[in-house]
Amino acid sequence: MSTAWVIAVFSVYFSLLIVIAVVGARRMRNMSEYVLGGRRLSSFTAALSAGSSTTSAWTMLALPALAYVSGLVEMWIPLAAAVGLWLSWTFVARRLRRYTIAANDVLTIPEFFEVRFGDTSGILRGMTAAITILFVVFYVSSGLVGGSKLLDTMFGIETNTGILLTFAAVASYTLIGGFLAVSRTDVFQALLMIISLTIIAAVLISSTGSPFVDTTGETQGFFNPFTSKTGSTIDAVFILSALGWAFGAFGAQRILQRFMAIEREDHIPRSRNLSFVWLVLVYSLALVVGLVAHSALAESAMLGEVTDPERIYVVVSEVFFHPAVTGLLLTAVIAAVMSTADSQLLLASAVATDDMPVLKRIAYAISENRRVWLGRLLLVIIGGVGVLVSVYFPGSINELVAYAWGGMGAAFGPVTILALFWRRFNFPGALASIVVGTVVASIWAFSDGGPSGMWDMQPATPGFILATVVAVVVTLATPPPSREVVDLFDRVNSR
Repeated sequence: MSTAWVIAVFSVYFSLLIVIAVVGARRMRNMSEYVLGGRRLSSFTAALSAGSSTTSAWTMLALPALAYVSGLVEMWIPLAAAVGLWLSWTFVARRLRRYTIAANDVLTIPEFFEVRFGDTSGILRGMTAAITILFVVFYVSSGLVGGSKLLDTMFGIETNTGILLTFAAVASYTLIGGFLAVSRTDVFQALLMIISLTIIAAVLISSTGSPFVDTTGETQGFFNPFTSKTGSTIDAVFILSALGWAFGAFGAQRILQRFMAIEREDHIPRSRNLSFVWLVLVYSLALVVGLVAHSALAESAMLGEVTDPERIYVVVSEVFFHPAVTGLLLTAVIAAVMSTADSQLLLASAVATDDMPVLKRIAYAISENRRVWLGRLLLVIIGGVGVLVSVYFPGSINELVAYAWGGMGAAFGPVTILALFWRRFNFPGALASIVVGTVVASIWAFSDGGPSGMWDMQPATPGFILATVVAVVVTLATPPPSREVVDLFDRVNSR
């Protein structure tokens, strides 16, 4: 009976997604519609779509797990991510939207870099596209792992089968509806996530005699944001690592896409404020769920049910709620998975179609309608690579997201900011910055230990800092950009 309730709720939810996708598909006639929705996003849709595509399974599964294991000290990670998004909306959104329209109405970040730096070789555009797809694969993999954990816990579905089912669900409505449908489903999923987290947090607090008393058996550091649960004070490595989650927001291309697609420039402040408030609420509620879950499960003698901390949200949904409500709460996990995975897959397919050297030649030689279908085919292929990574190189959701989010921030954050604000910034500086950011973030992500746990730092921090330094040094050591590039910069920024 419990399984029947959950399946019924899942079915209703997925049917609504398909309806939204079908409606969105009616207006999709070309690549601009497929990639940016014809730049028609309202302020409300842009805000919640940018916010929900930032969250993913990390928010619903990994963040409560971090709080459950380590306590309130983990609040600095989501706080940094929310602040980073606010700063990105404030300093990047307006100029990026304006620049991409002025630069021949470009549709992707790799194409924007090519026009911004006057690159006629195709090297910068192709390399940016390849690196984008690399990080997207890891991000999609995190979502597939999250979906498989949910399906395993609820229905006993084997991990690899759960990965395939999750991918099939995400790909289905993304293929149908394109960017506009994905953005509108993001709004629906954003509301579902915040409602579900509110319900769980409220019930856990109200049903627990002492919800904010440390029952972990450690010293009194669990509810102190400045110490670990063992009582040791946070250090410089921890602070720098938290900053990395802010840096990631400047290079997250799925968020930059929302900036490019918003309907009107004067909508940006409203979208920024709404997106920030939504993120703060969702992150705060996810933290509360993880913090209170230990006391709530201890009082219910159910601590033994938690064999994997990243399943804590799923466990409390089963233990404390009627099956019908459990179905709603678990649907929010799928919503979190889909709201990021769909955006990532759509981004990767657009970049592969429009920016990868060989594929780009094919795409521009066929009709607009066939380009859309090529994008759909590439979406399935890239998603299939994500499935293979999930199956053969599985990792925790937190590890996968940390690398994908931090890697994009390090590779593209410094270049995006400098491209919009520094007139002298040139092609060699941009190319060197992207290479250094990618390499440093990757080395950091796959290394362990070091003094004071230095190699455990969020890879965006060392990657972003070194990429910025290299960008400035190489730019100043090489000739300035061409007059045509400078004139475009002046024209965009004179408004």
